[in-house]
Amino acid sequence: MQKYAPNNPNLVMWLIILLAPIGQMAIDIYVTALPTMRHDFGVSQQQIQFSVTAYLLSFAIGQLFYGPLADAWGRRASLLLGLGIYLLGSVLLLLTHSFPLFIAARIVQGLGIACGSVVMKALAPDHFAGKQLAHVMTYMVIGWGMGPIVAPVIGAQLQSYWGWQSCLYFLLGYGVLLTFIVLFGLRESLQKPVPMKLKLIYANSRMIYANREFQLCFLTMGLCYGILLSFNLCAPFMVQDVLHRSPVFFGNIALLMGAAYFSGVFSNRLIAGRIAAARLCRTAVAINICTAIVMTLLAFQLGLSLQLLIIPTLIITFFAGVIFPNMMARSVSMYPTLAGLASSLLGFALTLCAGAVMYVSSLLPVDRLLPLSFLYLLIAIFSGVMVYRIYPAETRLIADLC
Repeated sequence: MQKYAPNNPNLVMWLIILLAPIGQMAIDIYVTALPTMRHDFGVSQQQIQFSVTAYLLSFAIGQLFYGPLADAWGRRASLLLGLGIYLLGSVLLLLTHSFPLFIAARIVQGLGIACGSVVMKALAPDHFAGKQLAHVMTYMVIGWGMGPIVAPVIGAQLQSYWGWQSCLYFLLGYGVLLTFIVLFGLRESLQKPVPMKLKLIYANSRMIYANREFQLCFLTMGLCYGILLSFNLCAPFMVQDVLHRSPVFFGNIALLMGAAYFSGVFSNRLIAGRIAAARLCRTAVAINICTAIVMTLLAFQLGLSLQLLIIPTLIITFFAGVIFPNMMARSVSMYPTLAGLASSLLGFALTLCAGAVMYVSSLLPVDRLLPLSFLYLLIAIFSGVMVYRIYPAETRLIADLC
């Protein structure tokens, strides 16, 4: 067995924290600038929204590869490969003035930075165990949750002072920082490489995806994540074009939504052991269904307003954050001996599902609220069906809460 010099635990912890939000930050940092970018590129709303969807889909696909690579080539090599691809995409974004090339560069960027989402989950158990591992995993979730909270605010401020292109420079600089840490600070921590046998990977992947409960978990997680992405894709046009508010104003709204999602995720730690996960998730989906029904009825009667857009979305986003980590914990615990592969497959599937939701939301008209509220309602209903299949229980809970 090959031995490597140990890494500094503090450096590894900070690297994991820095890796956690970058995938989402690359989505959310320029959502406030989407209306301006549409004008600068001379494209339609749907086309500029597709730049976000294309990144997300490539980010999903990229996660399929870095799990096996990290187990075969090593954590450090896989990170350097992915970060190199990400930096290439980031540089191409800054050099092009063509929208098709902009889309292509976003795809390259997504394929590269997917390494962070996968490899950070392998770095943690390489260096920590027991309570320390639990603490690091908590920091990882916190870092991941901070991405959609801080990115729109950073993007709005950068746009207001230096234009939307400054967001791309920020992403490039962040990638350079990560590459510097990995290149000069991180030593390889993989002790026993696992040969990449495609037949075995394929067989294990089929086995994992054939698990009905695993399917229900990643679909529910994808729908929960899709709520936040749909808001960030549609709301900039509603708030800035229709309601005539500034990009900074929308950045603050996006900050509020990210905080609601993060609060929902973090609430699980506060109530752990007090309420069973089954009852918690069933209650959450029931509240979201009722909230979406009320939002849809009011949108039909009153139309688009800032309060009607924000308040129901805050509630739905909070409880989506409650559901998400419970589904993640349930899914990753199914295959402890195939944790790396299962993590890659889970990340790919849930991101692909969220990307499908985002694509549907990009087709919605943004001059009225009813289409978005109806999408929320469909997501809430489908999430409820899947949660109740995972946690069978009395169906009258929904009626009681409504």
